[in-house]
Amino acid sequence: MHKLEKGLLWAVKIGLWALPILPLYVSGSMLFPFITGKNFAFRIIVEILFVIWAGLAVIYPHFRPKLTALVKAVTLFIAVVFFADVFSPNPYRSLFSNYERMEGFMMLGHLYLYFLMLVSVFKTRRDWLIFFNVSIVASVLVSIVGFMQRLGYRVSLQGGFRIDSTIGNHTYLAAYLTFHLWLLVMLIKSFWKKWWLVALYGAALLFELMILYFTATRGAVIGLTMVIMLLATTVVVLWPRLFRSNPGGRKFAGLALAFIIVVPMIFWLARSTNFVQSSPVLRRLTNYSLSEGTIQARFKIWGMSGQAFWDRVILGYGQENYYLVFQKYFHPGLYGEEPWFDRSHNIVFDWLINAGVLGLTAYFSVFALVFVALFRTIRSHAERAWEGFFIGAIFLTQLIQNFFVFDNLNTYLLFFALLAYTHFYSRMGTEDALPRSMRSGSLSSKSIKGLSFMSALFVAFLISGYYLHVKPIRQAKALIYTLQAYQAKVPMNALIASFEHTLSYQSIGTTEVREQIANIARDVFVSDRFNAEEKKQFTEFTIKELQKETAHRAKDVKHLLFLGAILGRSGDINTQYVRDGERILEEAVFLSPTKQPIYLELAQVRLMLGDTKGAVTALKTAWDLDRSYQEAGINLWTIAIVGKYPEIVEEVRSVIPLETVGGQHLFRM
Repeated sequence: MHKLEKGLLWAVKIGLWALPILPLYVSGSMLFPFITGKNFAFRIIVEILFVIWAGLAVIYPHFRPKLTALVKAVTLFIAVVFFADVFSPNPYRSLFSNYERMEGFMMLGHLYLYFLMLVSVFKTRRDWLIFFNVSIVASVLVSIVGFMQRLGYRVSLQGGFRIDSTIGNHTYLAAYLTFHLWLLVMLIKSFWKKWWLVALYGAALLFELMILYFTATRGAVIGLTMVIMLLATTVVVLWPRLFRSNPGGRKFAGLALAFIIVVPMIFWLARSTNFVQSSPVLRRLTNYSLSEGTIQARFKIWGMSGQAFWDRVILGYGQENYYLVFQKYFHPGLYGEEPWFDRSHNIVFDWLINAGVLGLTAYFSVFALVFVALFRTIRSHAERAWEGFFIGAIFLTQLIQNFFVFDNLNTYLLFFALLAYTHFYSRMGTEDALPRSMRSGSLSSKSIKGLSFMSALFVAFLISGYYLHVKPIRQAKALIYTLQAYQAKVPMNALIASFEHTLSYQSIGTTEVREQIANIARDVFVSDRFNAEEKKQFTEFTIKELQKETAHRAKDVKHLLFLGAILGRSGDINTQYVRDGERILEEAVFLSPTKQPIYLELAQVRLMLGDTKGAVTALKTAWDLDRSYQEAGINLWTIAIVGKYPEIVEEVRSVIPLETVGGQHLFRM
């Protein structure tokens, strides 16, 4: 192999080894700092590495992926999701996502390239040990930041007693740590005879277990506990095969299994004691109830997803289009939860919605082939059985906790890496060494062809990268600058000019920019900072941009609600605006007939039009959807008194206690 080609190979390897560091990166110059920076960096690095790897693969077949059953299954899954995204109701959103998630096919496609490079380039155990150790070092550093939060030196993004570190979300942090806990156990077993390595890995294991505890994430703890019990039971049952030279050790393994089962039971039985209840973390980890608000909300969301699935059975709605499900099948009982959900929070329903039956089948076929590959390797290579058990434990833990949450870049990095490692593990001993013809030599015609292909690919990625990465990054930074300018109280003309400049990039962030404009518009309405002419100027600018946003075929009710509310409050600028607001809100009701806040806004607009009867009708509809929603009932009671509807007044009073009604005397503004 020529020195240049060796250099390219090492460049790919070093780049892949560096990727596990990304969870440490937080970009303060862009909106959603824990998400956008990591994802843009990942995409750009993967594209650069892919260009180099593609050149090598053209020159040397040795660096092309072996088409094993697992590689084919991952490829099929990616292909199914691609077609689901392309044929979705909103293909642009499915393919490119937004700043808040940075997922869609852009993420999945880059993860696939990352997977292909891992299975093609990491040919030795040493390659993988470096990768895993880099990831473990990164996870320890992430844990240290989390520990600093616990000590009060850093503030958690989401507040409260739960820590989130550089991941930005306590649930994501817990999922990220569970991967590394199993990796640490696997490495401890692998290097059992090197006491200093065992001590280092053991210390990291205990530290990360403590950080996992401080995340107070029930899904991760449940998944980890269940898999530990399953693994311990498997070891006890298979002990004679695994440890033929030490049959007496089975008793100690049985005692360990009993300990693993008893400890969680003790905490569960002691959940009502002062010791447990005085600790916010223990209280959250031990208090489980099907009637709890969060759990009830999940059940409702899963029900909505189940209903929506039958609309698009084969390929689903495409990624990032859950808003269509949420608005069409909104459960009125969710009025007290987050106003807008964009996930099912369950791996089965998520992939049913994202890619239909084909997508879900393809996704689980990947897991099936992972376990088949592990089983065959364990059966034929007993000396490597432990490693197979631990790899399987990682996948099982991730699968169980994903029944309550969903993946993100931090966990996907490890998930796809472990898919590639499973490919390596199942083929260990079958991979050929570097052919002699590749070990030395000068540049050949094939080498020149490969380098030419690499150059052409680099130019293509450079051009596409401007639109896919550079423009969105600039737009994200421009948006932060504009929001800071608003806080700094710049003149209205300067504020609008800054927003127009931000919008001019026309990238994946355009929708987010318009949502921020709508948020500021609500403040401008009631602010003493601006005069009437400035308020009119910003209102008309906001209306114009929201009209563009609501012109899409697959409309988002959230944007219709924003637009309708702003139009309804702008009658002093143009009397027609109020009528337009009513029409927009009626369209929103048509698209989301069970979303109560739309009716509340519609009632207010109808009051401005002098249509008291229409307002009462809207409020009555909202209240009838779920009569435990007191805000709707109190608003209805108030307007029914003003409009002289005594039968409705009495109906509300028969459901809502009089003192509660009397304590709420103003209609929602």
